[in-house]
Amino acid sequence: MKQLALCLLAVALLLTACGKDEDENQSPANSFTYNGQETGTPYGYIMDWGSEGSQLMFADKELTLDGLSTNASAVGIDLDVLVSGQTYTFKKSDAPDYDKKQHFGYAAVYNNQPFANGKFVANAQVLDSLIAGSVTFRQVDNVYNIVYDLKYVNTTVKGEYNGELTPN
Repeated sequence: MKQLALCLLAVALLLTACGKDEDENQSPANSFTYNGQETGTPYGYIMDWGSEGSQLMFADKELTLDGLSTNASAVGIDLDVLVSGQTYTFKKSDAPDYDKKQHFGYAAVYNNQPFANGKFVANAQVLDSLIAGSVTFRQVDNVYNIVYDLKYVNTTVKGEYNGELTPN
């Protein structure tokens, strides 16, 4: 009877350990939280502007589809220099101590706003009055991990993206 109990205990421990390993190896969902509401962002883009830096964008829709006309949600973050492992903090880009290797100067959030002809329409509401924040950027080959915490006047937007970024 003791052997049966020990076997059951061993099986239970093995199943518990395997379940924890699977959970730990799964990447967090690509999403951002805005006013307590989570929005999935399975699409990631990178716009490389050469010496002027880059913009990373994470969206709930495939924004590059021809003829797409819909409401969409997206977060766009401007980074001047991409250094894997770097955490950037917000600082206005015209501040005298702005360092493009340590700071970012702009991030915009569109939450369920009209999108047509490859861009958010002129009357779309954009959250871009950034007052503080951080962005951690990691890259291994073509796989990116970006974690962001953006503080605006009346709200905070937190999110994460894991995966490849489509050049745009």
